[in-house]
Amino acid sequence: MSDVKINNIDIINYDKQPGEREIHRKSGFRISHFQRGVSYEPLEKPVPRRFSYYSICHLIEGKGWYWVPGESIRYFSAGEGVVSTPGFVQSYGGDGTTFVEDFICFDGPVADFLFQSGVIENGIINMGRNRRLLPVIQEALNLSDSGQIKANGALQHLLYDLYREREEAKQGNSQDNITLLLDELSSSQDRWWTVSEMASYCNLSENQFRRLFRNRTGMGPKHYIDSLKMQIASEWILSTREKLDNISVRLGYRDRFHFSKVFKRIKGMSPDRFRKNYPL
Repeated sequence: MSDVKINNIDIINYDKQPGEREIHRKSGFRISHFQRGVSYEPLEKPVPRRFSYYSICHLIEGKGWYWVPGESIRYFSAGEGVVSTPGFVQSYGGDGTTFVEDFICFDGPVADFLFQSGVIENGIINMGRNRRLLPVIQEALNLSDSGQIKANGALQHLLYDLYREREEAKQGNSQDNITLLLDELSSSQDRWWTVSEMASYCNLSENQFRRLFRNRTGMGPKHYIDSLKMQIASEWILSTREKLDNISVRLGYRDRFHFSKVFKRIKGMSPDRFRKNYPL
C-alpha cells in the first residue's frame, strides 16, 4: 500500500497480493483474498483509494456511502454491494453505523475481459440479502488446483448472474421510460420528435431505443408517430367540422398536401374522402 497525489487528491494505492500459482496463470483468473463478515466502524469522510485488482463487496449489515471524485456521495444499504476495478479511485464506508461486509478480490486476464465486455463495472450493485459470496469463498478455501478452478468458476458465474440482473433491471427502467415517452407523444401532437431526442428521453442509445420501442409498440418510432398523428386527425375529422388546413397545422405538418399524403398512406384514403365516407 502506498500514498500518491493526483490532481491535489491524496490517493492510497492497494497493491496486488502475492501468491499467484501456475493454475491461476493457466486459467487466467485468480481469487487473491477475501473475508467473511468483517466489521468496520463508521467512516466520517472519504479516504480516496484505488486497488490494483478487482473487488466485490456485499454489505450484509448496516448502511453505507459511496464516493468517487467529482460526484455526489451516494448511499446504499444491506443487500447492496460495491464493485471496484483496478485503478478506479473510490471510497466507501459505514454511514453512521457499523459496516459489515463479505468481500472477494480477484485479478487476471479473464477478469480484464469481463470488465472490457461490460460484465464488470464500477459502482453500487443490488445483490439481495442472501450472502452470495459465501459459496465462492468456501470453494476458494480449498487450495488444491481443482478447488481453485471451482472457486474461479463459481465467482465468474456469480458475476454473470449479477450482470444479467443488472441488465434486466435496466430494461425494466427503460420500459418505464418508454411508457412516459408514449404519454408525451400523445400530448404533444404538433411536435416532431427525432429518434435521437426520443432515445435521449429514455436514457438509451439509439440502437437500444429502436429495438425496445419496436418490441413495445410493434412498429418503428417514425411509423408510430405518423400513425398516432393520423389517429388523432381521424378523431378530429369525424368529431368536428374543422378545416383540414387547420388540422394539419395543429399536428405539426408544414402544409395540407404533406398531411394528406401521410393520411392516405396510413388510412388508405384521403382526409376529404374519409370525412365523406364517415360523416357525423
